[in-house]
Amino acid sequence: MAADQLNKQWFTYVDGNGLHWNKLASDDAACHALDGSAASVAGQPDYPRKTRSRQPREAVFTDSVTFRQKSCVIFTEAAFSAIATGATIPVSVPGEATTVTYTLSAKRPDKAPIRAVSRQLADHP
Repeated sequence: MAADQLNKQWFTYVDGNGLHWNKLASDDAACHALDGSAASVAGQPDYPRKTRSRQPREAVFTDSVTFRQKSCVIFTEAAFSAIATGATIPVSVPGEATTVTYTLSAKRPDKAPIRAVSRQLADHP
């Protein structure tokens, strides 16, 4: 079996506030079956780098034998809602002749910082 190479591509990501971004993510057929991906659009801002306070929504799949995990970025809220408990994806694993079935183990919603008004203290004379 030919090895599947890790390729990346730009896609349109719609965050929980309805803002559209261009997001660089894995170009993986197994994830595309459920991630709601669409082609990127020129002029949209690029999604910021993943940090503790900003993360795209993801579905995490785990192999029940080796406990290896695969994360898939989920590009729309509708696609995220449609992923049900027990969902599976076929993952190509190096050294294996066939794909391995990974089962959904976590769904992580997107996370974005919220700008708040800062407190202004009075100056002391």
